[in-house]
Amino acid sequence: MEVSFSYVFILVAFILVTGCGSTNSSTSSVFANLDTQGSSSTSEGKEIIAESENNNVATYISMAVLTLHKVNGFEAGAEFPADSKAFLTKHAHLFPATGEKVKEAQQLVDQNVQRKHINKNISKYHGVMIQDKGTVLSIEEAELPEIGTFSILHVDNDEGDSYQIVYLGALNVYEDDTVEFMGVPTLLSGFDNVSGGYTNTLIIAGSYVGKSASF
Repeated sequence: MEVSFSYVFILVAFILVTGCGSTNSSTSSVFANLDTQGSSSTSEGKEIIAESENNNVATYISMAVLTLHKVNGFEAGAEFPADSKAFLTKHAHLFPATGEKVKEAQQLVDQNVQRKHINKNISKYHGVMIQDKGTVLSIEEAELPEIGTFSILHVDNDEGDSYQIVYLGALNVYEDDTVEFMGVPTLLSGFDNVSGGYTNTLIIAGSYVGKSASF
């Protein structure tokens, strides 16, 4: 890939650490929910914990997406789409989707949505699951405080469409692998290539990425 994502992980980690130390940060309260309520044994407490877990997934991914967008060269201030966040919160157990959950995620895919539709008007597709396949140009992963393993991939499909996939977890995937993936569109982004030119890309919140899935 033409852009290194190492800074993305450093910046996200910094956001998490500083956010957890701020009493004014709504993010810090989300991070703390599981710790403070994890011992609850009541049904109400379990519902609160489940909701907190869903919020955590949406919050972590939205942070990474916005940070990646900034690292790509866009000014700070972009907002994570509300419909994308609502989808992530509602289906948090599918981010990531492994095992039998892959089939559940597949059932949510809108087969009518193609990349050309998203490029034309992404706002219509923030709340849908899409799928595609392509070649991995780059993949990086890191262990981040409060989160665990985060992966960021750059994938190009056969038509030359570029995707940056933010995935909450580790993957048995490497550069030059051909992968199939599912995820939710978030932001249209782009970056300058080291060798010249510019790449337009779509950042998606990854639900599934695999080398040999059969959809």
